[in-house]
Amino acid sequence: MSVVDITILILKLIVATLQLLDAVLKYLK
Repeated sequence: MSVVDITILILKLIVATLQLLDAVLKYLK
């Protein structure tokens, strides 16, 4: 795996985490 592949994977994980947090916050409100 190249550095670019790893970076893209990390970015996807961050985006997924943010979306999950957003969904949880909307659910709690």
